[in-house]
Amino acid sequence: MKGHVIQALAIIVVSVFVAITVNSLVGNRIPLQGSWPSIVSSDSIVIPPSADEGDPPFITLDEAAAKYQLSSAIFIDSRDPEDYAVAHIKGAINIPYDYFEDYWDEAIENIPREAELVIYCSGTECELSLFLGREFAYTGYEKVYIFYGGWREWEKADLPIEEGR
Repeated sequence: MKGHVIQALAIIVVSVFVAITVNSLVGNRIPLQGSWPSIVSSDSIVIPPSADEGDPPFITLDEAAAKYQLSSAIFIDSRDPEDYAVAHIKGAINIPYDYFEDYWDEAIENIPREAELVIYCSGTECELSLFLGREFAYTGYEKVYIFYGGWREWEKADLPIEEGR
């Protein structure tokens, strides 16, 4: 039994050494340490004044960051295309609520009904994410989450963003 444990530990040590060596030699290497802040934000949920019972659930910055880090959700920016073009959450798609009808057919074609969605807008002064979340929920999307802290909270926490389109 003791010999098996030693062999297993030796295999693990050699595997880690080989992995680090190969990672350091390839051009598109994986960073050994991420750039995530150690404390993202508070754990309080911010809810808009016009929220109603039955609306999609609201999530905190910590929950949104966790979904982003795990790549478990599609992030949707409900702000105007001009704001989105300046900067947005990295990888987010733009479906501006104010131009909802222009984007809706393409959105439902390309976003599976079973997808987990995190919808955000500018921040606590903006309710576009809530309105867009209601539209998705109304049409049958079941995993819709509203990140009401939005763009300002995400940017303030120094989480991944993209500038431009």
